[in-house]
Amino acid sequence: MNAWLRWGCAALLLASCRDAEEVANSADSDGPDGGSSTTGETPEHDPPSAAEPKAGRLTHLQYRYAVLDVLGVEMTDDEIDALPRDIPTGRDYSTTIGPQSFNSSYVLAYAQIARSVTERLDLDQLVAEVAGCDGIDPSCRPALVERLGLQMYRRPLTPDEQERYLDLATAIAAASETTEHDVVRGIVQAMMQAPSFLYRIENEIEGEPGTVHVVDGYELATRLSFFLWQSAPDEELLEFAAGPEGDGEFDPDAVSEQIDRMLADPRFARSRSLFWGDYTLASRSAFGTSDTALADELRNSLVATLERISGASGSEEPLSALFDGRELVMTPAVAELAGATVQGEGLQVYDVADMDERLGVVTHPAMLASMGTTSFVGRGLFLSERLLCQRVATPPDEVSEDIENTAQATEDMTPREASEFRFGLEPVCLSCHTQFEPIAYAFERYDITGHFSTVDEHGRALFSHGVLPPNGDRPEIAFADAPELLSQLAQDQTVYRCLVDNMTEFGTGQPPSALGNFLDLATVAFLRDGLTFEQLVRAVATNEQRTLTRVVEP
Repeated sequence: MNAWLRWGCAALLLASCRDAEEVANSADSDGPDGGSSTTGETPEHDPPSAAEPKAGRLTHLQYRYAVLDVLGVEMTDDEIDALPRDIPTGRDYSTTIGPQSFNSSYVLAYAQIARSVTERLDLDQLVAEVAGCDGIDPSCRPALVERLGLQMYRRPLTPDEQERYLDLATAIAAASETTEHDVVRGIVQAMMQAPSFLYRIENEIEGEPGTVHVVDGYELATRLSFFLWQSAPDEELLEFAAGPEGDGEFDPDAVSEQIDRMLADPRFARSRSLFWGDYTLASRSAFGTSDTALADELRNSLVATLERISGASGSEEPLSALFDGRELVMTPAVAELAGATVQGEGLQVYDVADMDERLGVVTHPAMLASMGTTSFVGRGLFLSERLLCQRVATPPDEVSEDIENTAQATEDMTPREASEFRFGLEPVCLSCHTQFEPIAYAFERYDITGHFSTVDEHGRALFSHGVLPPNGDRPEIAFADAPELLSQLAQDQTVYRCLVDNMTEFGTGQPPSALGNFLDLATVAFLRDGLTFEQLVRAVATNEQRTLTRVVEP
């Protein structure tokens, strides 16, 4: 190890251990530290109106994009593979904070990645563009630390933080056989490993615990950038964050303008693709097949369909197309699964208006295959949670043996027979299964790859009728088949509220379980403004809840 690197690591440990301890305390108390001031308390907001604050670690994609956008370095495949990552399970999004973990191996991984990335970094260009210096020189260190720190930490560095980085620079420069380029490289490496870069840390311990206040401009800019771009704020967004007076109090009238600019930026495509990949499970599903080529075709077909609806290559369609759309994008192999006449190579748009069994993206073969099961339990849980936002608690441990016995007893039954068997069990099972299984009845005739048939592989008749019980404001819905169910859901406002719910979780990293009336207000805006994907995102991004945080115990 070079002498300057040894000194750099030692200084980094001194500089970061306090931050690391604060982040750890934040994870325990849900009250992470930060370096920004608040804009003042707003007593008219009740604590339930703001989600409980959490310090979220950058996902592997967010880290990758932040390095690209801030430092201008595209990470290599080896570096990307080395990144710590959390694999979402169940209904979690890849941005969900709750399941995130941390262990000592992450420290080494981040150090190795920082060292590797900075070896390819154009240091002269970085100093010129970030610090505005003509050449690398010790006199440029304060400007580099201040300006690069602002971009990496997504807020101004505190005087103590600036001093620590300058001390690190001095220590590296004092080591033998080091140059000023080594000093710059060491500063960048240290910032890349700092908790304030790796985590989205906000200041929610300043104030009376339990009260709600408006976040400062830098916190709002960070929330927006990682929601809409999956990356750090750019220079213009940081200028907005500083506010008209440069004190971090943002101009509320300028928020919509920034959101419009960010939605028009090519970087918005990152969040659009990531959301649909998570929402449909396409990003992590094996699609019920061991044929990896077919799985890729299913994945590409589903994502292309959703991207098309969302306006990636033209005008947007209302998201009611999830339930009543008549066009699906498919490859030849997927078109055959759908029962459509193949019309060309590669991805093609198929009009399925004349196909009685296909209506909306939900009946896309890939959407059904992404669930990886034909069981009414698996399909019912997924569809109930994603389309209806009816969430069912995890079964208690004491019924695990009963679940296994039931699975064995029903393994030779059709999905409907197995469901009816479960409905005849103890009330404790019945109360849950009757909440989420009925929606799956509509899809019994679609096999694990989404192919439609009225009989199973054993020649047994399959059916598609059922009744979706009432829930909240949604009345009971009787249906003869999947298209009839979906056409009725397309007219029900609760499914659009559920889309807002899902987008809110994707954008905040937390289930919107305590958001006051903000979810309802965002739904009203979504319905009012056209039901497009962009309007869905805008309704969540402009919602007042995005500007609030709750003070917690330090």
